[in-house]
Amino acid sequence: MIKRAIIITIILNSIILIDVPAGHGYGIMAMFEFISIPTLIKNGFDFQKEYPFESSLILIALVSLIGKLISISLLFSKNILNKKNWIYVGLTLMLISFLFVCYGAWEYDNFLFAITLGSGTPFLMYFGRILYLIKKEKSKTELVAE
Repeated sequence: MIKRAIIITIILNSIILIDVPAGHGYGIMAMFEFISIPTLIKNGFDFQKEYPFESSLILIALVSLIGKLISISLLFSKNILNKKNWIYVGLTLMLISFLFVCYGAWEYDNFLFAITLGSGTPFLMYFGRILYLIKKEKSKTELVAE
């Protein structure tokens, strides 16, 4: 049950809509994650003062990609509940990247923020579902141990 919720959370985080305010259009989080590694290899950590949100999108996408890779690697574990701390790390990295994208969209325009937050709401719901399932399984194991 928890593994299925983690898979759905990864998918929902990948399809969060991100608008680049400089007029370049919309993209999804997965697109920015795939272009983050070659861009960082080619340019390094290059931040432009004219467009701080656009230049920080690559770093935000890299943080999200690391969180997803941690979560995906946990799916191959036999007993996933023994690795709760790693689940929390992966989810936290994905949540931090989502919050930074929302904050950057809020600074530019309320409409951009509404689109980003609206497309990220299912991710937030499944984020809460994973936390609920972990707590539910923990309480089950405490009852059995006594």
